[in-house]
Amino acid sequence: MKNYTVGSLVNDRYELKEVSGSGGMASVFKAYDIITKTYVAVKVINEQTLVNPNGLERFEIEKESIANLIESKYVVKLHDVIQKDGAFLLILEYVDGGDFKKFLAAFAPLTTTEIKYYFGDLCKALDLVHRKKIVHRDIKPENVLLTLDKQVKLTDFGISLMDGYKKEEEKTIGTPKYIAPEVIDSQKATPRTDIYSLGIMMYEAATGMAPFRSRSAQKISLEHLYQRPIAPRELNPAIPQALENVILKMIEKDPDSRFQSMQEVLSSLKEVTDQVNIKPYVYKGRFRSLKGGNDSQKAVVAENLNSRRSGVIKKTTITTSIIIGLLLLFAFVGLLLWMI
Repeated sequence: MKNYTVGSLVNDRYELKEVSGSGGMASVFKAYDIITKTYVAVKVINEQTLVNPNGLERFEIEKESIANLIESKYVVKLHDVIQKDGAFLLILEYVDGGDFKKFLAAFAPLTTTEIKYYFGDLCKALDLVHRKKIVHRDIKPENVLLTLDKQVKLTDFGISLMDGYKKEEEKTIGTPKYIAPEVIDSQKATPRTDIYSLGIMMYEAATGMAPFRSRSAQKISLEHLYQRPIAPRELNPAIPQALENVILKMIEKDPDSRFQSMQEVLSSLKEVTDQVNIKPYVYKGRFRSLKGGNDSQKAVVAENLNSRRSGVIKKTTITTSIIIGLLLLFAFVGLLLWMI
């Protein structure tokens, strides 16, 4: 199998420019298409994945899944498939705005308006995924990319389940922080499995932290199975009750107690009242334009963001107002004493 590195020219067309990501199953490169003069993402399936008995099946599922989702603007596009010299490569749409993990690290907790915008679009993406008889099985912030105008793009179908492929139906597979209880219990993943994982993501977006955070895979698995999560409003009282209800229903332990479809999640999310300035902490900085949403979501979210320094979040603007008020009061008292 040919070893692809930065500088390699794939199929006399795609020049590998830099490594965008690397994992146990594949490496992803940002590449330049010398014919169209545009950037693409080249996913090179690792050799150790291909020697795995299920490796080729995973490759087939991934390419078929993305190809079947071509109609969704919320899923990365598949441009080409290359099987050459023992190598298996996917040529994908290049998404240039980073991933949702980095976005959450910088900006969580998000406002209600933002949560409705981003997760509403993810619900639309996953609704189509499920209607195509696919279960993603690895919903997490790293697998959600953002364009520069902040449109979500679901990616990485490498461990998905798809009708017609049966080898890994009941295998415990996924990312420990976001994996559903039934998968840990070696049950077959269903669309409700993706709903659970998306709910964990939404909890994280609303509170700034995931509900289960043990570093040990075994411990976090037990937490998913048996531990009740702290109610989101206990961590962030600014979260509307209606949004907390949606999140907690998504992450019920029993799949039958969750929403039964992404359409149900989306409908309940739409009923939550938009709120722009609900964050308990205010960070420095930047404006985030919500393009593609409804009229209120399209408005620029003009939050006054105050920076994090050394992991310490600055006080809220309410605290600042109190301090200013006290200073004015002391100044007024001082003036009275001087006049006496």
